[in-house]
Amino acid sequence: MRFLLSLKYYMDIGLSFLLGGCECICCGTISYVGPICPRCQNNRLLTWVPASHRCSCCGKELISEIGTCTGCREKNLLVHVSKMLPLHNYSGWKKELLFLWKSADTRQLSRVFARVFSSALVKELNPDKVIPLVPVPPRPGKIRKKGWDQIQDICKYLKADGFSILPLLERTNVQQQKKLNRQGRLENLGKTYSIHKKNIRIYGVPKQAIIIDDILTTGVTLETCAGALKEAGVESVFACTLFAVC
Repeated sequence: MRFLLSLKYYMDIGLSFLLGGCECICCGTISYVGPICPRCQNNRLLTWVPASHRCSCCGKELISEIGTCTGCREKNLLVHVSKMLPLHNYSGWKKELLFLWKSADTRQLSRVFARVFSSALVKELNPDKVIPLVPVPPRPGKIRKKGWDQIQDICKYLKADGFSILPLLERTNVQQQKKLNRQGRLENLGKTYSIHKKNIRIYGVPKQAIIIDDILTTGVTLETCAGALKEAGVESVFACTLFAVC
């Protein structure tokens, strides 16, 4: 799989070169590897606020607090997630980058984001790559309609990089969570995501797991997924997302 993914990568570069490349969404220079150039990938995406400077409960960047933010001390809404690690704020050019990936089907970004995930997981949560990654599953019918799912696309690269991917969750409704406010999501708590019973029999129940998703908004999705994993017997559940809504 690693060979095929690398071959596709270099074929995409060759095609981009023939077409004249595109403008980097961040710095404006010509890029032949997609909408963000290698320099900006290294200097902007592969640098993040470390877990030690974020709230361990909600992932919010800490200013004067230590360990846990004031909000989570007063009312912790994420009781099943042991540690939350969002890597970037959902703002500016990063917001546009996510749009290109999810809505404009710029699949070249899957490789870029997989690289970001890989680096962050090894440095922050999973240095030996022994804790399995559990992707948040897509809506039923999404792959049939759209042709691909962003998180599953990333998982192909992470698996080739040596991570264990366990598809232990399934989505049980078709309504898009992003269209709901926090109250609407809370009303769906326990109804939206559940354990994939067939896969849990195939892969077994890991002692620890890291849920990965593209964006942290209200936290309800990750909390629901973590609750399902805990109920299945997973002792510790962590979560890592590319972006977080400020």
